[in-house]
Amino acid sequence: MIGFLEIRRRKLQFALVGLIVTLISYLVLMINGLGVGLNEQAGRALRNFDADAIAYSDRAGLSVIRSELSAETVERIEAESGARESAPLGYMAVNYTRNDGKVKSAAVLGYDPGTIGEPPVTEGRPLTPADADGLLADRQFLRASGLKVGDTVRLAIRLQEREFTIVGELNEGAFFFQPSVYMLRSTWQEMKYGTNAPGTPVASVVLLKGDGLAGKRGAGWEAVSKSTAFANIEGVSGQQSTVQALQVFGYLIGGLVIGVFFYVLTLQKTPQIGVLKAVGATTGFIFRQLLVQALLVALGGVAIAVPLAWLTNEGIKQVPDPVPIAFTTGTFVTTSALLLLMAVLGVLFSGRQVAKVDPIIALGQQQ
Repeated sequence: MIGFLEIRRRKLQFALVGLIVTLISYLVLMINGLGVGLNEQAGRALRNFDADAIAYSDRAGLSVIRSELSAETVERIEAESGARESAPLGYMAVNYTRNDGKVKSAAVLGYDPGTIGEPPVTEGRPLTPADADGLLADRQFLRASGLKVGDTVRLAIRLQEREFTIVGELNEGAFFFQPSVYMLRSTWQEMKYGTNAPGTPVASVVLLKGDGLAGKRGAGWEAVSKSTAFANIEGVSGQQSTVQALQVFGYLIGGLVIGVFFYVLTLQKTPQIGVLKAVGATTGFIFRQLLVQALLVALGGVAIAVPLAWLTNEGIKQVPDPVPIAFTTGTFVTTSALLLLMAVLGVLFSGRQVAKVDPIIALGQQQ
């Protein structure tokens, strides 16, 4: 094909265009990866809860930080919600000291073994009711702290500090922009409130499993879907707006630059197009050659940018405090498809110029 032969003969020019496409694709992918990563940091653990809805105190404004539920309220939620299964869950933020001496925060979730609040363990063993000083740690926490299953860690809240043994590893993700750890709810209650005497809050929220639970409410509680609960995490709405704006600008500017490159590249070929028309080539034939060139160059750029972005992410994960970047298959597919579309649109936009080329005038321009 003529389009492919031209790429072979003008390697440097097309290599430079391909480099631009690669860099723009890489930039747009990293921006999108940042958006996915920030969402995961905000509350992947919440999204992974084995629940269809989450019940809060009706005075908390759907904030798990401010939500406190008494034993009576938890019983009412379980009785009035109509859920097939339920599980009270406690939350608090604690500090811990990493191996390098830096003090960091972690999200503690207190649960009851054998309920839907229990997370699946990927390594080690789950907690038992006798593990008052046991801890399940997410792999993000282990990577950041430099610890492993079997090690001990001291968690501090207010003026008290307590040592725990890590008995299992999880892959549930972060909660409230913090790595997550899980302990028995009775231990959580004792650490957060200093006692588990009657009248002390017994949970922050209640996980509910069943149909039609979102929107239900009763005396002292209200239930929402997990997506609504995620959207009400402090800082998430503002963060998502910022990231979405960056993504839109990335697609728009990156797509326009790619489209303009192929448009200018087409206009530079006016004399050659005139020669082809003079020897009998149709506008449709010429247009197809230009389209093949655009797709080959754009595909090459995207094919390099995708693994490059993935490798960058894998490298970033190895540092103790990684930038929150993550990718999904959808991120790669959507970004690649949109950038290829912009390359095609650049050629389509130049189609009118191709159709208007007069062989006599174009040949005269070569004189």
